[in-house]
This record gives sequence, structure tokens and C-alpha cells, in this order.
Amino acid sequence: MIRKFELWLNIIHFCLYKVDCKLHMFSNKVNPLVLLGKIPAVKRKFEEQGTTLLDTTNKIWADKRFGFGIMISGSGLVISLAFLLWGLVTVSASFFNIYFYIQLFHVVAYGAIAYLICHLLVFKNNKYIKYFKKLDKRPKEKKWKYAIFSILFVIGCVALWLFSFQFLPNR
Repeated sequence: MIRKFELWLNIIHFCLYKVDCKLHMFSNKVNPLVLLGKIPAVKRKFEEQGTTLLDTTNKIWADKRFGFGIMISGSGLVISLAFLLWGLVTVSASFFNIYFYIQLFHVVAYGAIAYLICHLLVFKNNKYIKYFKKLDKRPKEKKWKYAIFSILFVIGCVALWLFSFQFLPNR
């Protein structure tokens, strides 16, 4: 059960990372920093180092261990899981006629629990890199299935979170 949950969290993380990388590559077309690389003095400096500003920008963004893309996709995974926890707790409590106001403590607790789950099942010892290598080798049809599942999961988490506000106590 835990292995299956770990697999699906890594699949969602993989899909969020791929979407973020695609958005980064798309934004390179209008990125003003990339246009700086076309200035002759800047271009010459990067050529002396055997690279280009675009390659450096892509490495900073798309690096699977320390890049901005992996940080953003990891944050998206933690936030989605926190929304899921928040929604499940609030809706479940309402079934027992327990209503409570959301306080900062609750938000921090949901975030901490979500991060702890993601840390243990995805981030610890860079497990996600092993999963990324496996998932990159999957056929395109499977990747599309995973992408659709991931989108539905994130949308479902946000929808449940928004739905949970219905169960706040009336003033």
C-alpha cells in the first residue's frame, strides 16, 4: 500500500516537473535574460567558458537535483497534498458535527504533515530521481495517462479544499 502511494506521489511529482520544464522552455522565447545572451560582449564571455546563456539558464532551471523546476514541482506536490489533507479533515469532521475555524496552527500542521509525507516518500535520498528515470522510459500513452491523472489529482485537491470552506461554522 505504501509502495503504491509512493509510486503515485512520484508520478504526480514527475508530471508537475515535466509541465514546469515545458513552461520554462516556452517562456525562453520571451525571456529578457535570454536576450541578454545575444549582446556581443556577453555572448563572447559565455563562449570563452564553452557555453551559452541559454544553456546556463536551462541548467539552472531544469537540473533534476537542485534546479528551480524541481523545487517548484516539489512545492506543488506538497501544496496539493496539504489541500487534500485540509479538505479531508474538514469534511470528515463535519460528518461528526465538529465544526472549527481554521487558524494558522491548522495551516502549518497540514503543510508540515504534507511535507513530512512527501519527504519520506519522494524527496528522501533523492528517490524521485530513480522514479524519474523509470518514468522517462515509459511509452508515450502511459505518460499521457499519468499526466491526465496528475491534472485531475491537483484539480481534485483544490476543489476539495474549496468545498471544505462550506463546513466552516456560521457566525
